[in-house]
Amino acid sequence: MAPDGYEESLQEFLVTALYARIGEPGTLTGEGKTARFELKKSLGGGSCEAEGALDYVLPSGRSLSHKNDILISLPRKKYVAVELKWVSSRTSAFKARAYDMLHLKQAFGQKLRGIMVYLRTGQGGLSADQAQAISYPFDVFFGIENQDPQNPAVWVPILDRIEGEIQARE
Repeated sequence: MAPDGYEESLQEFLVTALYARIGEPGTLTGEGKTARFELKKSLGGGSCEAEGALDYVLPSGRSLSHKNDILISLPRKKYVAVELKWVSSRTSAFKARAYDMLHLKQAFGQKLRGIMVYLRTGQGGLSADQAQAISYPFDVFFGIENQDPQNPAVWVPILDRIEGEIQARE
């Protein structure tokens, strides 16, 4: 199991790393779940925020809102949604996120790219293969197993992919 607050600290870490890489200098505000910044103009602009919400409508007509761990909003109502999950032995945690992503993809279509990042640094929890199978509605899945999440090199492929998704969405 993850220590209390670990997913939130990962969220804050990733927002800070994204700001250093794709953020317009001087635009970072808030911290933790209220952190947000503007994207570099050279990347086409937009914003990045922790706990960014997107709404979708169920077949019954009822509207639901999903708070993404990190939401990047781009011009022309295009989005990159990032979910972070630390060691979980419950499939329900992945199923709930997959359910929301499935409905968000139906609502936004090609204007939304979903990225799931699963960290499993030791024994216990679902394997990355099982977590990825459940997370099938996400466009991109990163399974980080048996690596130190505090090692910056672990995050480089993730940061590269997020930046690539932003550039592809312009």
